[in-house]
Amino acid sequence: MSKIELKPPVIIKKLEVLLKRSSPTSHKRPQILESYRRFKAGFSGEQSLKYFYRYLPKDGLLFLPGLRIMHDEYYFQMDQLIVTPTFLLILEIKNLAGHLYFDDKVKQMIRTLDGKRECFEDPIEQVKRQSYHLNQILKQCKFPAIPIERLVVITNPSTIVEFSPSYKEAFARVIKSAQLHHKFTLFQQKYQTSILSSKEMKKISKQLFKLHDAHDPDVCDLFQMDKHELLNGVLCPKCDQPFTMYYKGANWWCLNCPHKSKIAHIEALKDYALLISPTITNRECKYFLHLPSTSITTHLLKALILPYTGSTKSRSYNLLPLLNLK
Repeated sequence: MSKIELKPPVIIKKLEVLLKRSSPTSHKRPQILESYRRFKAGFSGEQSLKYFYRYLPKDGLLFLPGLRIMHDEYYFQMDQLIVTPTFLLILEIKNLAGHLYFDDKVKQMIRTLDGKRECFEDPIEQVKRQSYHLNQILKQCKFPAIPIERLVVITNPSTIVEFSPSYKEAFARVIKSAQLHHKFTLFQQKYQTSILSSKEMKKISKQLFKLHDAHDPDVCDLFQMDKHELLNGVLCPKCDQPFTMYYKGANWWCLNCPHKSKIAHIEALKDYALLISPTITNRECKYFLHLPSTSITTHLLKALILPYTGSTKSRSYNLLPLLNLK
């Protein structure tokens, strides 16, 4: 079994920073918060499945999470793809609370929660399209034809799942997390002829990751927010009062609590890279961090040893290396 590395999608961090940097009175905040909670819940659902993956065979499996690939001018994304020698398995993972009803008449999923009914696209249709696009990609890359199975996994253990009586496919494709091992065993019994060698499995993995294009949207554009409306300044890491730090005597000092720091500006520059631009000039940095002088700004930027372009006056620093810092 390959090591499963689940990293939070960058949009979660971007939305978290956008909430931090948007005005508390902004009418966009409820929309941003809802999107943030949805992405967080989705990622939590994917993480929770790691517990059940351990009941699958220890050898001969490759896990390829979060693949997003362009095909026919549009992207398709798979929450999890499991590669075995005899079949491929796509998992569409849903972390939804409440009561879910799958209706085959109009191909929809209806969620009832706290007396409110919501309509979602049928995830069975979603995973069916993913299977089609994946099959086409594998054909184009001239890999051996291999069966592709698909499941919709409901990860919230308290969720009630119900199907319209005639929706036979839903009975077969929609499962709770604890059923994954049983379903996987049935697929193993169904497909017993090895099609992919270990080498071919690795080639498929390498090719799909080569085609992978992570979802990394400009969240300000996504919510039609003017970047000039964002709150600038440096946030104190020790108290709840935002953007109360000022720079003096080679330290950042908080106006609200006794905390001081030499590196508090780094987190603010990460925010800038995530929301505004991956590059920053001396002038932009001075304004964003509320620094008292150009010379101090230059000193702080140079101390970070960031890649840069341009001469001294027009120098632009690349902030992306900061995003790899913990």
